[in-house]
Amino acid sequence: MKAIFVSGLVILSTTIAMAAPGRAPREVLVDYTKQVREFMYGKGGSAKTADTASVKSKILEHLQLPARNKEIMMSLSGEKGEQRMDSMITIIAAKKMSAEISKSDSAEGQSLNAAAEASAKLIANHYLIGDKPSKELSADQVTLVREALDKAESLPSRILTEFSKAERDSYTQVLERYDNLNQQVSNKSVEDNFVQAIMEVKKVDRTKALEIVRKLKECA
Repeated sequence: MKAIFVSGLVILSTTIAMAAPGRAPREVLVDYTKQVREFMYGKGGSAKTADTASVKSKILEHLQLPARNKEIMMSLSGEKGEQRMDSMITIIAAKKMSAEISKSDSAEGQSLNAAAEASAKLIANHYLIGDKPSKELSADQVTLVREALDKAESLPSRILTEFSKAERDSYTQVLERYDNLNQQVSNKSVEDNFVQAIMEVKKVDRTKALEIVRKLKECA
């Protein structure tokens, strides 16, 4: 099965590479996602109908972030686990697409791959939400941050294809810093860490950082 998947991606890459001129990145990502989705769920399948254990195993294999496997597995379970599996499939497709793009535009390909991996880490950190109480935010602000994180988890394709390279790279820096803060031994909550990451990367104060969080949460 793995060999069939790899072969299919090779054929798909060749087709997309020839058809890419004039095509929007989102259209190309849709093509990749369709192929990866069919491999993960089966033809005509979905997260609701597929063998969940098998899908999770394949997601871990193709994400290639072995150090985060335990957290990813935890975050793909429970409420909205199916939504996050769909997002992970888009992320895997983006990683495949970035490898093809790198052949003609190394900087763009690297940017896409970095954003895809950062998006995967965002989802990996989901299981930490609610683990510790916030020491820096009000109850309403905590709710706002959680809603923004939930929105970000569901929008990897837009982030990967609709942001300019500069915007994408800045967003990637925020997610990587957020991940780094979450990996440190600390009594801070993930909500505190997300706001802190924005403050550090964007070089803004907490009020402005929360405005950015609100815009992310309201992103349609």
